[in-house]
Amino acid sequence: MIRALLAMSTLVVTFDSTAVAAAAAGMQRGQDFWHELAKECAVPAGETPYGLLREAITFLGSPDSVWRDDIGYSVVVACAYQQERLTPGEREELIEVLSANLRKGIGQRGDDSVLLRSYSALDLSVLAALDQQRPALDDARYRRLVDDAFAYLHDERDLRGFEPRVGWIHATAHTADLLKFLARDRRFTAADQARLFDATWDKMTSPGTPVFTHAEDERLAAAILSVVRRPDFQPASLAPWLGRFVALEQDVWKKTPPDPAQLDTSQNARNLLRSLHLLLMYPKPDPTAGQLASREKVLETLQAIRR
Repeated sequence: MIRALLAMSTLVVTFDSTAVAAAAAGMQRGQDFWHELAKECAVPAGETPYGLLREAITFLGSPDSVWRDDIGYSVVVACAYQQERLTPGEREELIEVLSANLRKGIGQRGDDSVLLRSYSALDLSVLAALDQQRPALDDARYRRLVDDAFAYLHDERDLRGFEPRVGWIHATAHTADLLKFLARDRRFTAADQARLFDATWDKMTSPGTPVFTHAEDERLAAAILSVVRRPDFQPASLAPWLGRFVALEQDVWKKTPPDPAQLDTSQNARNLLRSLHLLLMYPKPDPTAGQLASREKVLETLQAIRR
């Protein structure tokens, strides 16, 4: 407890003074209190689910993975998603707070500021999943959340997956989870679908991007699968995106020896395409027509770039 409080107090980049005070007050309740809440969201007398969730999300930037993941994330899952203890207005307010967190310290890398951003994206994925089933956001606010998610995927520069000192960081994967659920919403337009293909390509292949090694490609592929399985998805729209994989592979092998940075880019692209093909092969839930057509197109592309 003392170690966690001291660690939280040093996160001057991640938290303002009010947030630090709120986190410290929440930690004084002890982890047993929060773990019990994370089971079934049994709210004690004199407390409110929303009030406790506002406390819980102050732990999202903690370098202690128990406070950050087991509490800051799990309490939101239990109270907001599983038990649905928030009103639509409270859900919208929580989304506002978490969305603002995505910009705090953006562009920094190698420090703990990424934790608040990354785990706010993860909590937003839970709320987006619920909103897809029972909307609390009007169309304009849903649109802002889509824009926030794409902006965060593009702007986050800390690409670490796991670090022994703090545990999982995984900003790319968590943002992919958010986009996965946003892409299942009826309000995710054809333009959004094209934007998702572009965004995943850019994240995996931007110059200087190292090879992702913590299943980020799988999580991004799952977001793409959400698009492919939509009833309004047009498989023909995949063609320009898939053409990029072939063009990249051809470009890499024009040079002898190949550029190591381009090899990293090529490996990321291959991993993304392979992960997508694997997901498209799953027989359940029942494959859609778009899924079946896309599976053939992706397989053709994999065969074209095989080396």
